[in-house]
Amino acid sequence: MSQSRTEADNAKTGLKQPGPYKMRTIARMTDSSPALLRAWERRHNLLRPWRGPGGHRLYTEDDLQVLLRVRELIDQGRSIGEIAELGRETLLRQGAERMREHVDDAPSKLKLPAPETLDALKHHRDQIVRATLEMDSTAINRALDRSFALFSPEVVVFDVIGPATREIGELWAQGKCSVASEHMATGIFVHRLLKLVESAELVRSEFQPVIVACFPDEYHQLGALMLAYRLCREGLRVNFLGGSLPFEDLEAACGVLKPSAVLLSATRPAIFEAHRQGLLEAAKRVSKEIEFYIGGQGVPEDDPQLSKCGVRTVSTTDDPKESFDLLAEEIRKSAKRAAA
Repeated sequence: MSQSRTEADNAKTGLKQPGPYKMRTIARMTDSSPALLRAWERRHNLLRPWRGPGGHRLYTEDDLQVLLRVRELIDQGRSIGEIAELGRETLLRQGAERMREHVDDAPSKLKLPAPETLDALKHHRDQIVRATLEMDSTAINRALDRSFALFSPEVVVFDVIGPATREIGELWAQGKCSVASEHMATGIFVHRLLKLVESAELVRSEFQPVIVACFPDEYHQLGALMLAYRLCREGLRVNFLGGSLPFEDLEAACGVLKPSAVLLSATRPAIFEAHRQGLLEAAKRVSKEIEFYIGGQGVPEDDPQLSKCGVRTVSTTDDPKESFDLLAEEIRKSAKRAAA
């Protein structure tokens, strides 16, 4: 790209941190895999990257604006075919207003919301909780669509879905929310998170892969999915193996994937106690090079016997983002570099 073209792009967007962006960078910024970027360029002509000296793709500010708008529409349930029919120029025009919201010096880090943003986030959470009590799945999805249209996916996950889930759980404990209502809302949240994790998964990473799953007989996946998404956004290649994963299957997966870390979730103490011995035996059998982490409301703060086998407890705080960020940093530091 010539200097004049770069300056023209900067003048148009008004950005202080302009592109061009490498594929890996823009993939992380927009929750898109490299394979998707190539497909949207080739099949739908939505992206127009230029080639660097080594032949690798470099994406412009316009490409970033288009991708952010595409992601918003997908999160609202639109198909890529429908979106492509709008055309690049329309998407570019629609995405320009949201450019500043998504771009900063470290795109994987969450921004601190302004006071007016906090009010808007609470409004969306209240809508979701009210719709849950009324068993109105359409209203829940509508509130989530609006949230994703206004805020980045990470903000929606940790400042809308997470707090709404906790409030719904508290209402259930007070007898003010039925099990059916809680299950309905959780199913919608899990569906959205599964899509986000899939879109954020990295085909390649400079680190060994990571496994995230739930204890056997543990079907509450939401917390594990939030963790998996956060780890993906930190540049880790995450294999999410879902709920109720038998330990023998976990061991087999470790043999195939050679992960640097395994992270397991248990939401009830009874589940942890029922499978504690199985975890202990599995941890003893797998490679010493694999770090085991366990977390969730059902996991005790400390278990000396498990600790001796290299199983570490993830401390939880009132702010899941903070816990997940610290965990991601620890895994990145300890993980071996993946073979080229």
